[in-house]
Amino acid sequence: MSSSVETSFIQLYEAEVKAAYQREGAMLRKTVRERTQVGAERIYFPKLGKGVATTKARHADVVPMNLEHNRVFAEMEDSYAPEYIDDLDQAKINWSLRTDYARASAWALGRETDQRIITALDATTNSVDASSINGTPSSANQLVLQSVTTISEMLNDADVPADMLRYAVVNPATLSELLQITGATSSDFAMQKLLTTGREPAFWMGFNWMVHTGIPAGTKGFFYHMPSVGHGVVKDITTSVDWIAEKVSWLVNSWMSDGAIIIDETGVIELADA
Repeated sequence: MSSSVETSFIQLYEAEVKAAYQREGAMLRKTVRERTQVGAERIYFPKLGKGVATTKARHADVVPMNLEHNRVFAEMEDSYAPEYIDDLDQAKINWSLRTDYARASAWALGRETDQRIITALDATTNSVDASSINGTPSSANQLVLQSVTTISEMLNDADVPADMLRYAVVNPATLSELLQITGATSSDFAMQKLLTTGREPAFWMGFNWMVHTGIPAGTKGFFYHMPSVGHGVVKDITTSVDWIAEKVSWLVNSWMSDGAIIIDETGVIELADA
């Protein structure tokens, strides 16, 4: 058996990994601010304070805003998704499982990417208790609607832009509660795709809604403005297929290095479970 593998196979495998990663793997990568920098252990995200406009008398000097300038950084973490294919198995299946292996590798990396973003979101100290709003206990249907309204008001009060870049990532149980609200499933209220499965974003109540099974226990979900969360990538998905003589197997592998951090905590709110 030759200890080489066709270049076309490697190219197809790598293409399928990247396609699966973008389509099914990392759900949250597109919902946050992203920055790519090669050759760094940390990726920094600048954070500017608010400016204040002033007036001036004729011929007088202008007054600088003196913007507060800070920066935060995301530590890069390495991820690998390898698998061995025994040479005798490969001879029997003739690489017919290439797509399945590529998909499994991409989805594993995608889940890891999402987990790092969720871990970053979970560091926020801004929280709304879903068990009661303003100290008043609510039923399940009212609970979700009142919670969303409260969170929206908090973001508005903090001057977080009310644009199409606000996201709500919730767990499946919260989706079930949302489906009891007519406005969340009716085309009269929800823009774009209706909020039914939660897999594809649906715009409702000022947020793009998504459902994710990786939300930590004790949390119903996170509401955030896209520029408030950063995802850094120092090494995007790379793949290889190598012959390992000691294993008498092919090693198919994919890897990447990335990290996530909250840039501006004002724009990130947790909806705490009861």
